[in-house]
Formats: sequence, C-alpha cells, structure tokens
Amino acid sequence: MAYSETASYCQSLGGSQVFVSLSKEFTFLNYFTAGLFAQPWLAITRNVTTNKWYNSDGTTPFSTWWSPGEPGPNGDCATLRGSDPSGMKATPCYSIQPAMCRQMPALCPTTTNYGSLYTRSGTIQSPGYPAQYYNNLDCWYTITAPNNTYITLQFSPYLVEQTFDYVMVYDGPNSTYPYLGKTDEYLNPRYDFESSSNYVSFKFHTDRTITKNGWLLTWNAKVYSAPINQTGINGTFTSPNYPNNYDPYTEQLYYITAPDGFHVNVTIDDFLTEARFDVLEIYNTSTVIANNLVANLSGNATAPWWWVSPDKFVTMRFKSDGSVQKRGFEGSWYIL
Repeated sequence: MAYSETASYCQSLGGSQVFVSLSKEFTFLNYFTAGLFAQPWLAITRNVTTNKWYNSDGTTPFSTWWSPGEPGPNGDCATLRGSDPSGMKATPCYSIQPAMCRQMPALCPTTTNYGSLYTRSGTIQSPGYPAQYYNNLDCWYTITAPNNTYITLQFSPYLVEQTFDYVMVYDGPNSTYPYLGKTDEYLNPRYDFESSSNYVSFKFHTDRTITKNGWLLTWNAKVYSAPINQTGINGTFTSPNYPNNYDPYTEQLYYITAPDGFHVNVTIDDFLTEARFDVLEIYNTSTVIANNLVANLSGNATAPWWWVSPDKFVTMRFKSDGSVQKRGFEGSWYIL
C-alpha cells in the first residue's frame, strides 16, 4: 500500500504506525524485518520546506539509523531495511510497500465490579473509549444495585465490529445465570437489557482483526412496581405518590382494556414532571411496542391532554430518572 494508506490501516487494527524513538526499538525492528522481501513503511516523513525528517509525533529520528548513503533525494517517506545494509531508506510515498503497525496490548479494566447496595446508577465504557478498544478481549463486568431493584442497561453509543465483537448479558452476577442476549444478534441487534434482580453481568468479546470506538453503557436501578390493570367502562389513574412527588428510578405500567367493539378516551387533567427525563409513554396496544407509541409526555405544558384509542387497548408507562422528582400526573378514561 502507499504511505498515505498506512495510518488508517493500522487504526483499523486498533494500532498505530511505527516510528523509531529508542535504540533498542531500532535493533528489534531491524531483526524483525530482516527476512522481509519488501521494506515496510515507518511513520517518518520529510518536510519538503525545511528538507528535514520527522517522526509522526514531531520528534527527529537519529541520523545513524539511516542506511549508508541515505536519506536519498528521491523520496519523502521512509521505509526500513532489515537486511544488510540495514537501516532506514528514503522512499517515494506512492510506492507500494507493506504497513508496519504498533499494536496496543489487549487489556481489560482492572475494575470488574460496579455499583453497590447503595448505588442507583452509573456508566461503564469499553477499554480505551472513546478511542478504539483492543483486539482479543474477553472482559467481564458485574453490576450490583440496591436490594428490591432491577437493573436497566443501555449501550449508547455502540460502535463495534459487526458480528465478531459483541457484548453478552446474563441475568445475575456471573455466566451461570440465565442468558439475556447479545448486542449483535444477526437479525435483531439489541442495545437495551433489563435484569430481573439487583445483579447483572456481561462480557465484552473482541476478535483479532478490526476494532472501533466501542461503547458507553448507562445503567439504572429501578424499583419494581406491579402493573396496574383496569377494565370496565371508566377509571382513573395517577403517578405513584400523587399528588406528592414520585420516587426516583420509577417505572410504572398501566394497562386499560375496554369491552370488545369500544374505544378508550384518555384524558390527563394535571401533569408536571422533569422535562425530557421523566416521561409518560402512551401506546395504542395491549403492551409496550415501540412502533405503537402514540405520545411521549413530559414537562409542564401537557395538561389538559386527551386522546381516543383506535381499539380497545391502551398501555401507559411512566419512567423517572434519579435527579429531579415532581408531583406527576392525574388522569381518567372512559369508553366510547
């Protein structure tokens, strides 16, 4: 490849171009390249204005590392010749030579346990994030949350090599617990997971080739609330604790089912939540289905609000985060 292609190629492998900064590196690279037919590129170029040579970090290579008679006038990029006479050689940058890349070690975080019995939220990131992670990783992570809570995971952003690099999630403190799924399922990629208890664990696996920027995980511990089911011809609903403030990390489901052949008229008379972060979702189906989301209500400019379902089902889900809590909402419904 031409010299201009080597930086992106090395980066795609999770590494960087090689230049020589120490005598022991020069000795090793001479030995390493001695058996190569072609001379690999070094991250060393000539400044055509000053006619001086520089490593890619701006330092100057030692003059004794050039082969006899080098650097010659016919090239502005450098290659390394390991065979006699060994040393660096000025080479035209358009020449087709192999790349030589410096690979970072495959390191996992020294900390594998996150959260505690008193911690309700946090973030975790892939090794090196937002820089590229390393090859050949199998990094384990375990999250602990307070008793009587469950844990939600959201990987965003999530930038990994498709199919070959992925996260596997388990519903407990280790892999002996039920398997919840993998981020990079072929036909159904997932970036959100939910545990059934206050423990969850996952493994980040990478193969030996391409690396990318990785992922940032946000996790929250939420208090389990039994769904509220309502049937008949009318009813009322409120946020937890209304008119007092709802709790942090709340998730409450409401299911309304009208008799066959009827619709549901939903009215919200009072509404006050933390804008954007504490949200009431309304769906026109019997369960939470993303494609059937009708409204995403938050803030203080919502009430009065009303809507008529196209069928006999209405599902609502209220979610709050851990920062600001307000009085919530009050509403009613009747059949049409």
